[in-house]
Amino acid sequence: MFTLSYDDGVVEDLQLLEMLNHYGAKCTFNLNAGLLGQQETFTMGDIRQRIERVTADQVTRHYQGHEIAGHGLYHSSLADIGTPAAMHEIIEDKRLLEALTGTLLRTFALPFGAYHAQVKDLLQKAGYQSSRTIISTHAFAIPEDFLEWHPTCHHADARLMELAHTFCEGEQLFEQPQLFAVWGHSYEFNSPQAWKVMEDLLAYLASHREKIWFATNGEVSAYISDYRRLSYSVDGSKIYNPTATTLWLSVSGVCHRINGGETLTL
Repeated sequence: MFTLSYDDGVVEDLQLLEMLNHYGAKCTFNLNAGLLGQQETFTMGDIRQRIERVTADQVTRHYQGHEIAGHGLYHSSLADIGTPAAMHEIIEDKRLLEALTGTLLRTFALPFGAYHAQVKDLLQKAGYQSSRTIISTHAFAIPEDFLEWHPTCHHADARLMELAHTFCEGEQLFEQPQLFAVWGHSYEFNSPQAWKVMEDLLAYLASHREKIWFATNGEVSAYISDYRRLSYSVDGSKIYNPTATTLWLSVSGVCHRINGGETLTL
């Protein structure tokens, strides 16, 4: 599985979307409903950065085929503003984005990567299935807790292409499922060379398309959640799928399909 997650909803998303659509990749775009259409300037290291956020109209016109997700109403640090304000940031952002897009939001990206146990509890109560941090694992393991989803790496990570090659061509221990999750902000593509890094990544992954599921964050977390609900008989000969999702699993090198509500007998 390969998935992308891009924060803040800036106008550079529109160029990124063209590239993603060309290579058939999927992305989750994490938006701040209270900041749509606004411009701001901030200092990042020694660089003065100016960003322009997409408008509500651009959201409805350009993001089709990808996922819109929550990122807090005003991009506040949810771990530092108190429970009532944090809940307002989460709920009002979700309400406005759902009304704008007509879709149910299932995925969240934590502003500044800041969270604690209570923030996770608020996100779950608000109906979110996953929330992405900014902690790089440099690995492809599936998260045990999707409300604390640590991505593989940022797109500017020096190991990006090394990880991509390992993901596509490296040996997989016991043929376990692999999840390659990359995150960033599209305003960080501030030079032709930076854009080329992303294009090189997407082109390389697309060349291995036969073995990769290109999915949004929400599609990944929903599928894995349903997969984890499978029920097994004691001797392992029967597997029941209690969900409405068609699920796939490999047993002794043989791939099996289990439709929703069906029992597979091995």
